[in-house]
Amino acid sequence: MSFMNIIPKSFLKDQRGVSAIEYAVLAAIIVGLLVTVVGGDDGLTAVIETTFDNIKEQISSLNTEA
Repeated sequence: MSFMNIIPKSFLKDQRGVSAIEYAVLAAIIVGLLVTVVGGDDGLTAVIETTFDNIKEQISSLNTEA
């Protein structure tokens, strides 16, 4: 058996690339979910910003009353 016949067989049996692709797809899905949850007008970021704006308004109203 020549060296050239061994390379294609070992290359076809190697599954490391498939695992890397699976991890990349999972990472892309997770990033997409995080962007959906955190970003946008109804996302977590908007809720946090609204909460901090309400707190800031209440603190400002306390300072003006004093």
